[in-house]
Amino acid sequence: MIHGLIAVNKEKGVSSHALVTSIRRLFKTKKAGHFGTLDPTATGLLLIALGHATRFFDFYVKQNKLYSGLIRFGFATSTYDSEGKPQKAKQSIDLQQINLETLLAGFRGKQMQMPPAFSAKKFKGKPLYTYARRQQEVPINPVEVSIHELTGRVIDHDTLEFRALTSSGTYIRSLAHDLGQKVGVGAYLLELKRERIGSFSLEQAKTLAEIATLAETGSGLQAVIPIESLLDEYPKMIVNQTGRRCICNGMALKAADILKIFPAPNTAYFRIFDDEGKLLAIAQKEAKSMSFKPYLVIPESEPGN
Repeated sequence: MIHGLIAVNKEKGVSSHALVTSIRRLFKTKKAGHFGTLDPTATGLLLIALGHATRFFDFYVKQNKLYSGLIRFGFATSTYDSEGKPQKAKQSIDLQQINLETLLAGFRGKQMQMPPAFSAKKFKGKPLYTYARRQQEVPINPVEVSIHELTGRVIDHDTLEFRALTSSGTYIRSLAHDLGQKVGVGAYLLELKRERIGSFSLEQAKTLAEIATLAETGSGLQAVIPIESLLDEYPKMIVNQTGRRCICNGMALKAADILKIFPAPNTAYFRIFDDEGKLLAIAQKEAKSMSFKPYLVIPESEPGN
């Protein structure tokens, strides 16, 4: 089984689920999943994990994301994007006549954001979009998000080109909708591209066609970032055989079992390797005991695909 991460450049009109299905088929594996969905109308970076790398979901889903795109002003839509029904007749607006910096500044920083009714957020175990499609109203609770950076420029009287660096869980469709409400004429997300997730950028990604060509010619591994290279923002710790046995059995690692740490430890998490370069686990430092407790252990082997 292959264990690693594939950076995919998603094209418009393809769902994240469909891409995962294609990757499963190309790499002949059942164990694959994405680290944060993109709407079918959106393009850009989608991270798909294979094998044991799927266990890193909690780490990658929390990372900041960089987006760019277009917002069209004049009316809001039911889905907050170009796929939805207009909620009112179009109103005229000239974005050149508003103070754009003041508008955008009001949406930077920590805030409570209302997810779209057409979204995968759950209510009683079901995605909100299942209720919205049936025109059933259900309570939607706002969530805390952070928009770290938000810039834009007017490219037409009613169209804003933007870039936004956001926390996990931020809906860019909601941002577009809320900007329209603030201006008073409504708005919707016209185009969206995800350019970065944490340290991964769109420049590293390959299209599905490129990945398929590699896989079908026996060079599929060229598209895979190996699991040993993931989460490299955390220090690498090499342990002896005693440490290997402890960590693989879910036991705390003691300082005497550590052969080397690099770079200097300055985080709560550590990547644990044996002296042959095999990734064993992700561990957390226990401040009181000065030991290292396994947070996530990579299985020795797993039957089947």
